[in-house]
Amino acid sequence: MPSIKLSVTVRGALERKYNAAALKQIDGAVKDWIAADAKRGIKTIHVAVDDAAGMKALGATAVTGRATAEKVKRAIDGLWTRLTPDYLALFGSQDVVPQFVVDNPSYDEGGDDDKTVPTDNPYASSSPFQAKKRASYLIPDRVVGRIPDMEADGDPAWFTDYLATAASSTPADPSVFHDAYTICAEAWTRAGAACVNYLGLPAALLMNSPPEVDTSPTAQKRLAWRLHMIKCHGAQLDPRFYGQKGDSYPVALSSANLIPRVQPGTLVAAMCCYGAQVYSPADLAAQLPGDWPLASAYLRKGAPGFVGSTMIAWVGGDEMMGADWIAAGYLKGVLGSASIGRAFLEAKQDYVRWINQQGHGPDRADEKTLIEFVLLGDPSIQPVQSAAPAFAAMVKRRAAIVSPLELQERRQRRVMRAQLAQQIREMLPVRTGVKRVPAARASKLFKAARKMLEGDHRAFRFRPHAPRVDRLETRLPGTAAPVRAGIAAAARPVGKRESVEYYWSGRRVLDGHKQIRLLKVETDIQGNVLRSAVLHSS
Repeated sequence: MPSIKLSVTVRGALERKYNAAALKQIDGAVKDWIAADAKRGIKTIHVAVDDAAGMKALGATAVTGRATAEKVKRAIDGLWTRLTPDYLALFGSQDVVPQFVVDNPSYDEGGDDDKTVPTDNPYASSSPFQAKKRASYLIPDRVVGRIPDMEADGDPAWFTDYLATAASSTPADPSVFHDAYTICAEAWTRAGAACVNYLGLPAALLMNSPPEVDTSPTAQKRLAWRLHMIKCHGAQLDPRFYGQKGDSYPVALSSANLIPRVQPGTLVAAMCCYGAQVYSPADLAAQLPGDWPLASAYLRKGAPGFVGSTMIAWVGGDEMMGADWIAAGYLKGVLGSASIGRAFLEAKQDYVRWINQQGHGPDRADEKTLIEFVLLGDPSIQPVQSAAPAFAAMVKRRAAIVSPLELQERRQRRVMRAQLAQQIREMLPVRTGVKRVPAARASKLFKAARKMLEGDHRAFRFRPHAPRVDRLETRLPGTAAPVRAGIAAAARPVGKRESVEYYWSGRRVLDGHKQIRLLKVETDIQGNVLRSAVLHSS
């Protein structure tokens, strides 16, 4: 049996958006894409969830009325039960296949002021969606990507060009990605260097912005290299990423400068705020009307995928934190020959598993990071060849890339990842908001930790006496007792860990750029400090 990729769209939305000629082009491109997948051992089932006949043929119930994210997910869940696919492709931007919009875990009126977060994470979870139960969609267990067109744009080329990229994609030799365009806001150099080293690349490849800017000869030359990692600032409805040094925010990358230089097959991930936003260049609120969003520019020019955030993202300044782990983990997985969808799933799961291995759980900033990061692109694409000699020989002979053994391994990975997701969900902390905390205690904790803010505590207008406070209860899994002579193994009692998290947010705006700091302190029930951290908005 071949691997199965389920591609889901909403035909009614496509018909409202495109004329008959455009739809014919899109349908033709889909047909070619399906044929190319078949040659790779992937059976692609493309279905409109509002097509009653098509859904009935697959044994599922069609969506009726307005296609909401909740309705589309229920339809996908029904299809998943019957088809057990390896991949899910959401076919269209959010004006075709709607994104979920959920509460922002790290919302603070004086700091991270995103009240809600657009996300595809619920589609990637096999659990039924429950808006008030974040655990139902926080940890993905499905390999999911979104193939976006352009919002409010009837040009079919956004689909047809990308589908041509997906249909012609073949794994490249790993040596192609030994050079990299890696750029970081100068203010975060230490964390940026850690990200580069995590990929196994020399820190010398990291460009700091400033001095590097959009027009620098070095930066322009390296844009033609096939591996891109961007740790800069982003802004809403803005086709540019920005560096930072002090109060200066030079343009580090613009879509206008990227388009003539980026090469087909480029791997890219961005830690920047709003990095994966897809908006109409004709939007009246667009910062540079007519310029493509950066994520769209990468995909239109031949990148197999793009990983980024939908809203304000959290990064580390001195060490890797939050978005750094998701973006760098994704790139590391792809460089290790995973499909872009599997690499993205594993980056999220492995980040939370790593947090658990440190003896604690994800905090509110971690939760937002997991929710807001999305993969744009066909999740089944494998951009990098395996280092195994037999695999390289198969590619050279143009033989079928996917062998029966690889299919078995793929299914085994899927089962293991589903089990891991369930284990992680069971260890997610239960949060209870603490409404009243003695101001003296809060101020004392803030004073002890504020040195981590490096003098920024006044400029960002923190309120030391008024943090957001959560009491956490984390369920600890039981372990099997040692087997002794003639005695069967028994599960030890399940325990729990209790702690308290304090969050202080501060914000300032410089030259139109919003900067946010989040200081977190976690204590035990007695008030002893366990750990502290500072996160930066990108």
